[in-house]
Amino acid sequence: MTNLNKLYALYDIRILKEQKALEDLLIKHLPKEYTSKVIDKLSANKVIVDSQTVRNTKAGISKNILVFNAIIEVAKEYKVMANRLKKNLKNNK
Repeated sequence: MTNLNKLYALYDIRILKEQKALEDLLIKHLPKEYTSKVIDKLSANKVIVDSQTVRNTKAGISKNILVFNAIIEVAKEYKVMANRLKKNLKNNK
């Protein structure tokens, strides 16, 4: 479970627009298998983490800027894919 208020405080996100963007990414676009995607992304940069660290970072239990950034990157990638799918579906009508 994501505690957005805890994340806003932990990462000093005060601007409402940024809070809404973060909420959109974490709630709507982060895939269910995000832990493995984040681990793969970080291991490509030679950063070793486990799934518990990823989940704790997303939940706001622990603060790890590298892991949090990778979570956001994965969510952004999935948002781009979702938007591309919507566009393709509209073009096929």
